[in-house]
Amino acid sequence: MKKLATIDLPRTIANAFEVLARCQSAAERAGAEQARNQGFLEDAVQGDYEHLLRVVKTHFEVSSART
Repeated sequence: MKKLATIDLPRTIANAFEVLARCQSAAERAGAEQARNQGFLEDAVQGDYEHLLRVVKTHFEVSSART
């Protein structure tokens, strides 16, 4: 599956809302289809923080900055 976009996800982020916001912004900038972005969001919020990170890595190319 083609990734929605590439995101910079510093390892210090522990806030699920910030992770989701970064993903949504990156998908919009990359011109991702709204339906795919919506599908990602629906899946991402179905579990705990670890589930969120797994879903993010499935749908996005993740650059883990060390900040």
